[in-house]
Amino acid sequence: MRLTALLAALLLTGPVQAGGDAGGWQALRADGSLAPAGALRPPPPCPPLKLPASWDVRSQAYADVTGDGSPECVLAVWRPWSDWPITRWSPTASPITANRDALGDSAHIAVLKPGPRGTYHNVWVGSALFRPVLVLSVLPGGRLVALEGRYASGRGAASVALSEWSWTGFGFRLERRAPLTARQLSVDAAGQPAVR
Repeated sequence: MRLTALLAALLLTGPVQAGGDAGGWQALRADGSLAPAGALRPPPPCPPLKLPASWDVRSQAYADVTGDGSPECVLAVWRPWSDWPITRWSPTASPITANRDALGDSAHIAVLKPGPRGTYHNVWVGSALFRPVLVLSVLPGGRLVALEGRYASGRGAASVALSEWSWTGFGFRLERRAPLTARQLSVDAAGQPAVR
């Protein structure tokens, strides 16, 4: 009974902790609760690509997120921060100035179409994210799911939230965000995000 009260208190006071004493995978349900995950069925990794040397690819999935019928390489990338080109004509400060870590790198989502011999073309590469993506995956149907952190905590830290995104034709729209502490992300056989 004490364990039940403790778990209830944790759920009411802060983010959900993934894992448990067995260290197993937990599926995040639509209501935000965690349950033991079934077999994992993550999307395959991307084919090898010749990416810029300055890109630190932290996570990847090879799946159709744009709905065009063919898979894209979806990457969680850290790279040297750069401001929006349009800010040089703006009298106000850039809204993405703080979106970088102590090394000066920012986190981005990149959607790339692979070509022959490691070539690719950009479908979409987002601006410096407010909440850096630490790990990503793609659910059946093409919905992007990500573990988000904080720049001050670093690239290898545990997440502070899990977010789900859908493609709009001009980037991604946030569908849900749930406070969650985890380090790994996958997809279970039921098509739900699985974390630990």
